[in-house]
Amino acid sequence: MASSPSAKPRTELVGGYRHGRVPRHVREQQLLDVAEEQFAEHGYGGASIEVIARLAGVTRPIIYDHFGDKEGVYIACLRRARGELERMILDATAKARSPREMVELGTSAYFEFVERRGQRWAVLFGGVELAGPGAEEVAQLRFATVARIGELIAVIAPSADSATVEAFAHAVSGSSEQIAKWWRANPQFTREQVVAQQVAFAWNGLSELLPEQDR
Repeated sequence: MASSPSAKPRTELVGGYRHGRVPRHVREQQLLDVAEEQFAEHGYGGASIEVIARLAGVTRPIIYDHFGDKEGVYIACLRRARGELERMILDATAKARSPREMVELGTSAYFEFVERRGQRWAVLFGGVELAGPGAEEVAQLRFATVARIGELIAVIAPSADSATVEAFAHAVSGSSEQIAKWWRANPQFTREQVVAQQVAFAWNGLSELLPEQDR
């Protein structure tokens, strides 16, 4: 799908700064915000550097200077999204007082991200197929998130072997993604209902790794 030719550039201040006086880190976040909207609405193939630049009120060379090319912009969007998602999950699970509560809090944080950052989640899990080094980095980012989940599983099930922890981490990650996709197609359900469904599914498997008294 092509980007809309009627889209108008943004003329407001950028992070409180006038155009031409925007610090590099502020401009970078603005460009990612604009790019994220374009990727979410039009997909990777339908988004273009030209439209992103026009909407951001900058020239294309500025985007190239920040990110290299469209693939670089896209990967930067993924890095930012995964970083935020992982922080939300880790911050939430740090408050857990039991294995079950860790699963509940981590799951709740994940679906809070889906609810509050739907556009960002859509870009993160859009299934874009890249080639070469770009594809490798996308895979590395995805597996890094699975590794974070594995670290949490290892905390609640320290006696589980590493292969089992890794397999369960992939299962939790994959099921969360699929339930999130189902939820976005069925928005009549509340976040609390969806969290309860995923916790019921995930805990049934994860609890098998725990000593009997902790189940």
